[in-house]
Amino acid sequence: MKLTVNGESFEVEDRHRETPLLWVLRDVLDLRGTKFGCGAGHCAACTVLIDGHNVKACQTPAETALDKHVVTVEGVTGPVVNAIRDAWHTNNVVQCGYCQPGQTLAATALLESESSPSKAEIRAWMNGNLCRCGTYPRIEKAIQEAASMLASGNRPEPLTAHAEPDWRPLTEEEKGDEVHPYIRFEPDGTIVVAASQLEMGQGIHTGLATIVAEELDADFESVRVVHGANGKFADGDLYGNPFFGGFQITGDSSSTGVYWQRYRLIAAKARARLVAAAAEEWQVPASEIGIELMASSRRMRPSTGCLAATIFCASTRRRRFSARPSSRLT
Repeated sequence: MKLTVNGESFEVEDRHRETPLLWVLRDVLDLRGTKFGCGAGHCAACTVLIDGHNVKACQTPAETALDKHVVTVEGVTGPVVNAIRDAWHTNNVVQCGYCQPGQTLAATALLESESSPSKAEIRAWMNGNLCRCGTYPRIEKAIQEAASMLASGNRPEPLTAHAEPDWRPLTEEEKGDEVHPYIRFEPDGTIVVAASQLEMGQGIHTGLATIVAEELDADFESVRVVHGANGKFADGDLYGNPFFGGFQITGDSSSTGVYWQRYRLIAAKARARLVAAAAEEWQVPASEIGIELMASSRRMRPSTGCLAATIFCASTRRRRFSARPSSRLT
């Protein structure tokens, strides 16, 4: 059996003729952008395009796609999807992101068939695509903006995702540290944060990043959140959820309650170490190290006299710490 997926031909064993296309894509062709949601055709997280029509891959036998063109989220291209992705980005549509491959492909099919849909048409078309996070108003607005963008002739460039930060295995020394298992500063200025929770619609990549950026007086755009792993140390789990007995588990909408206090304290300790390291590097008292709010980011620098007073008055984010760890944060 031959399938054409994202412009490429694949030979698939005939025994998969009645296998749902979702599983052929994910388990046979290793195209895992198409998501499994309910498995019963109710949520449309598994949406793909077959000859331009959005279909639920979990309810579509693979043989249905014979002699047709299947497009998944990995392979969809062109001005329509570029406009959709740009509008998704500018309207901050995505929360957990799990349903978004299906949402964006459904929106692509809509705008390919109707260039200027009304609100009612958008709602009717997207009605079958469920979003646990409830981002429906933003999805509707983004589709309207994408349609307007295309009508105006504006052609945004394809968005490029940030490279996934590398989170190497922790050393035993790092596991015993108060900061290193959770926050790491990279040479390019990226702040990598290991989260104790999985992203399941609870805002790990936005809420947690905001907390850390605020506490560090750092640029939000520099924070990258990864899932913490290999955190077993002594008799506990470094990334354990205190709401569930210290095991690393996500559930019960507990993420904010779990990381609010924990990561504010960790980020505060990291900030104190940066201040101490800067003071040591520049051979000045730690009290003379200020955080200056720049046009696009915040940076640390030695400051004295009236300049220091001006900087500290201009920055509403200056915090005091009772401890100044002597170890440098690298």
